[in-house]
Amino acid sequence: MECHGLHEYPTEWRAALPQGNNKTAICVKKDTLSVAIRSSEENRRGDIFTLVMTIKGISFGKANKYLHNILGLKYSYSKSDNKDNKKDPLAIFKKVKRQRYTIDKDVPVYDDSCMKEYTDLPYIDWVREGVMPFACKRFNIGYSYDRKRIVIPERKWDGDDNEYIGISGRTTVPNYEMFDIPKFFKLSKTYPKGINVYGLNENYQTIQEAGYAVVLEAQKSVLKRYSRKDGTAVAIGNCELTEEQVRILISLNVEIVVALDEGIDINHIRQECDKFYPIRKVSYIYDRWDLIKKGSKDSPADMPNKVYNFLLKHRVLYDESERRKLRDWQERQVKN
Repeated sequence: MECHGLHEYPTEWRAALPQGNNKTAICVKKDTLSVAIRSSEENRRGDIFTLVMTIKGISFGKANKYLHNILGLKYSYSKSDNKDNKKDPLAIFKKVKRQRYTIDKDVPVYDDSCMKEYTDLPYIDWVREGVMPFACKRFNIGYSYDRKRIVIPERKWDGDDNEYIGISGRTTVPNYEMFDIPKFFKLSKTYPKGINVYGLNENYQTIQEAGYAVVLEAQKSVLKRYSRKDGTAVAIGNCELTEEQVRILISLNVEIVVALDEGIDINHIRQECDKFYPIRKVSYIYDRWDLIKKGSKDSPADMPNKVYNFLLKHRVLYDESERRKLRDWQERQVKN
């Protein structure tokens, strides 16, 4: 990348930026490849992807492909042909056989044209809830008038800005349960959410600089945090992490903060934390002060900044004492 003045030390490499003279501006640790860039032009912390993004001025997805090319690694995906993405009028009546979760590396990837039939317009009720138009624009949120659904495209976590693994639609029909209308419905070919982490593509750089990622359940929760100028949140689309999502989050080399919705049992939260321990520093947000209304099933991200930041500040570190509490609970479950 045209850095110069490269010098190797016992635990790190030092170098100057391409247009700089400070030969210690770049510091890359040998054990983790963590990166610190300190100069009059740049002041960033992160990983090797951060270094490429900074020097080349490109997105995380493009930096990922760039590094694959340098290292001679294969980077491939199945590009979807939108012409073949025809609607099946009987799809709603077809039963889907539930299978053990598997990772399909050949999941189709769509480009921006997949959104052309939807209106580029924020949904007013979401705006009232705190999802700002600039957040909708960043995450390419749209609206479908004929389906009465908010259109939520899901970017491939390690792809370019215009690479999506699919689109889901959230209904705007009041009392949708009474009419047997699903809250969420896939507007593209079915894709397993468990292979992706929503918001990571958009928030990668901020997460690296902050040194932690807050793992939420819902996509809207990520949008709310981004609307409050907080780019450290991601969503898993469930209250349980898949093996692939754990692998993705571990690869970030940052603290993982598990922040599930109100009402989730604390031992379930500990089980999710245990998936990262002791490989990564992991903690969880738990409302011990009843700041979130009981029975509301609200996310910590739904709270005002003052409450959210308080809960984040007082998050619980998952350590050996927490692990013992989990093991004791699991033993009691077995006995019962």
